[in-house]
Amino acid sequence: MGISDNLVKIRNKQDISQQEVADFLGIGLRTYVDWESGKTDVKCSYLPKLATLFKVEIGDFFQEKLGKVVINQHYVENKEGSINSVILILTDKDGIEQLTDVVKKIVEKE
Repeated sequence: MGISDNLVKIRNKQDISQQEVADFLGIGLRTYVDWESGKTDVKCSYLPKLATLFKVEIGDFFQEKLGKVVINQHYVENKEGSINSVILILTDKDGIEQLTDVVKKIVEKE
């Protein structure tokens, strides 16, 4: 899923027409339709305006999928001992909020 798919999804969720978006941005309807179809790329200068209109974060346009927090712990042995790493993949706002709650609970225990 690319930015064009996310534009459609977000716009439909907000129940805003393509014409309303085009009017808000001061662009032609055909230009906006081409963005949603993936025929042309959205100019980055329009992303803040789109985020404002849709009441979302700019990053929401680039999400590949919606999901929850995924935590993958990985231990690697080397000459100095082990290196611990944690990879966090946060795919949506809910995931960030979940992680924040978990971290707060851990900090409160210490």
